[in-house]
Amino acid sequence: MPMTDPLVLLGEVRTALLPNCAALAAREASALLSLLPGQRVTMRERPLPLAISPRSAVGVDCRVATTSTKETRAIGTVAAHAVLVGGRVAQSSAGAVVVRAQDPNRRPWNHYLTRVGTLEVWHRMTEDAAAAIDLTSGFLEKSGPATLDLGSISDRLLTRVRTDRRLDQDPPVRSAATRLRWAARVAPPLDGSARGRAFISFRLEDETTRSVLVLVPTVRDLEAVQRFCEDLAVHDWLLSVLGAALAEADRPTADRDAATQLSPLLEQLVHLWMPGAHSAPRLSGLWERLEQNPGFTRQWTAQVGQLRDRLAVATLAALRSSKISTIQW
Repeated sequence: MPMTDPLVLLGEVRTALLPNCAALAAREASALLSLLPGQRVTMRERPLPLAISPRSAVGVDCRVATTSTKETRAIGTVAAHAVLVGGRVAQSSAGAVVVRAQDPNRRPWNHYLTRVGTLEVWHRMTEDAAAAIDLTSGFLEKSGPATLDLGSISDRLLTRVRTDRRLDQDPPVRSAATRLRWAARVAPPLDGSARGRAFISFRLEDETTRSVLVLVPTVRDLEAVQRFCEDLAVHDWLLSVLGAALAEADRPTADRDAATQLSPLLEQLVHLWMPGAHSAPRLSGLWERLEQNPGFTRQWTAQVGQLRDRLAVATLAALRSSKISTIQW
């Protein structure tokens, strides 16, 4: 692998409900994500509205987590952008390509600023394959406040979008944000030739944190991984929000019955389920693997069915109660 080829791609995606009573129209979404003057917001309407802000560069000079005992330092810029899906779900995505530093000395900042989203590392492992595995495992398993922290960059951007004064801060659904930390690298050759398909490992760390490892056949496939991970993060968030709402509906309060809690989900979020709609076709195999195990769409279909059943039962109960009250009167 040449020295200029990526060792690994590292990223983190934060996903949350946009705090607004209604979904934003295309013009409103474009205005919200116009974060850099003079740069256009990328818009797409089919099959589901998608808006992506321009990339901003965040300079970093820090240690990078590794699973080995070798000290690794990274200097460069992290690229961050915001995403709005369906005018309703907000995301912030921070990522960087990690390459070997070709100069043993630190360069002036203007060198790094011309390569937005690229981190140069000094790693003592001589083999690129071993260094890539070390950096990947370290980022997914050992990242902390003392090392490269893409989460804080992503969180700051998401906060900026969600606190925009044009939003009314009155969302129809109560939900928590999720974080998806991901790493991607080229899979080692099999029998001397590139592998024919991509591989994914998806893991739930806790109620709000996920980690993803993606292996792709060629360097060219790496550029599509970040958009795939953003798409994956949206659908994982939808599953999490719907599951949490169904669990909460089992404990209705005096001021909110089950129908009041669940009907906004059916109206505002169910139609957003379109796995792979905005992912690159060459990574479609990753969605196929996720559909097999853990079975994203099977779980979603079951949850939506449960949601509709709960609403039907609540409606029947309300009608029965209304009929009884009328008869008594």
